[in-house]
Amino acid sequence: MASVQRIIARLADELVAADPVLATSLGRTDGLDSLPSFSRDAVAARVALARRGIDELAPAAAAGPADRPPAAATAEAAVFLPVLWRLVRRYDSLRVHQMAPGSYLDVAFEALMPLLLRDLAPEDERVRALESRLRALPGMLEEARANLEPGLPRVFVENAVELCEGLIRLAGKGVRDFAAGVRRPGSLDVASAAAVGALASYREFLRDKMLPVTIDRCASGRAVITDILRREHMLDETPEQIAALGRSIIAETQAEMRALAADMGAGDAGAAVAAVRAAHPAFDDLVPEYRRAVSAARDFVVTHDLVTLVEGAELEVTATPEYLRNVLPFAAYDPPGPFAARQLGYYYVTPPPPGDAAGLAAHPMASMPTTGVHEAFPGHHVQLTRANRAPSLARRLAGAYEGGDLLAEGWAFYCEEMMERQGFLAAPEVRLMRLNDQVWRACRVVIDAEVAVGRMPFTEAVDLLVREARMDPRLADLEVRRYVENPGTPMSYLLGKREVIALAREFARTRSASLKVFHDALLDWGSVSPRLIAWGLGLGPRPAAFAA
Repeated sequence: MASVQRIIARLADELVAADPVLATSLGRTDGLDSLPSFSRDAVAARVALARRGIDELAPAAAAGPADRPPAAATAEAAVFLPVLWRLVRRYDSLRVHQMAPGSYLDVAFEALMPLLLRDLAPEDERVRALESRLRALPGMLEEARANLEPGLPRVFVENAVELCEGLIRLAGKGVRDFAAGVRRPGSLDVASAAAVGALASYREFLRDKMLPVTIDRCASGRAVITDILRREHMLDETPEQIAALGRSIIAETQAEMRALAADMGAGDAGAAVAAVRAAHPAFDDLVPEYRRAVSAARDFVVTHDLVTLVEGAELEVTATPEYLRNVLPFAAYDPPGPFAARQLGYYYVTPPPPGDAAGLAAHPMASMPTTGVHEAFPGHHVQLTRANRAPSLARRLAGAYEGGDLLAEGWAFYCEEMMERQGFLAAPEVRLMRLNDQVWRACRVVIDAEVAVGRMPFTEAVDLLVREARMDPRLADLEVRRYVENPGTPMSYLLGKREVIALAREFARTRSASLKVFHDALLDWGSVSPRLIAWGLGLGPRPAAFAA
């Protein structure tokens, strides 16, 4: 066990040394004043580092009988391997540095936002770090220009152009407001102007040079989605089987909605949903209503003793800062990193512009209790802070490089139905909106699988959301734009919920009927696939991903 622990600790140090923005997201201060390099040599070095780690840990993950619970060292190796697989996939299969112009903007966002919003270091140090990262941004965007290939998917380039607009506000007004707020007005103006200029130039490069030579196709490919299913989600199904499951759940859930709508006295489910959506808070009450929903969910979880909360963990429900509203157009949960001493999560709610009635309709009162469950208690905030305090380094880092979604999103989605069964989300209109959201999540499964293999074009994916999930066409377009750049993530909500429910049933059958006992056992593993957790708990075989 000790040797595997030492390997993982060394790899973690090497990974954050190669990527200081990763370090920041984890709550470390290594390289707080620098950005990662995306030169050809730097990318090759990161991939080589991950491959060496895979070679070191793969034998340990494959040790022992496949039909018995793993030894401690075997389990830890299996938990950390997907982090390395993810890194290799990112640059070898997805080739994000060559294919995704928005990936560089994501790095910029992740480099700047924590310094603006989190107490990672004393204010003077954060100001110096911001100045250095802002000054380094033009160089990183020059590397982007050198790496990006002509003939990119049009939606990738359009997404990046739009993201540039948000980053310009963040690097401009956001940075200047921060400096003024810490009593150093003007101290970052020069670095801010340089970064804004570089972002504007990058935006024009994308518009003038890259957009005219884009292509319509945006499929990641069968090999990529199959690899994600097997080694990230650790599932055995094909993309076609996954899509068929999604379509069947759309039909089943819509039947439930029709029956519920009839009980509510509505002519059909669509009319019932429209009526429920018409009831929304006034502009000034939007954030307070979300706060009340989160508070009620937390009180219910504590009163009914459903899961152990991290002692001292905090959650702030707040309006999204104005300069971030173009980047976070609706709402988002921002978790603390595993190395952060203060486990403070932010639940950002983005108010629509004053007078935008359609924007307020996107926040119906009947959806707020479910959203509070999903994002906060006992959803993302509880799961991710529990992961940050998991009993080993491997488990705390298991979600690095945007992984672990099958557990993270699956758990949050599972919590919605679980809390309904426990009596919290019992009102008919609340259940109706939860079921409508389930149709939306089932559509994600279909879109994720079928777009990846080239079976469903972009426009058909948008139409599916409008037709089946009753989504506004503009919002549906934004949704699919996000899906196509993150294969494997859209399907993780519904598939992850299925896996958590299956594991809960087996746990109740063989271990304990207590929900709290199950929830605590599950969340002790961090953000890893439920199939890996089942193996680790002795409730299932070793996933095929770890076969010798």
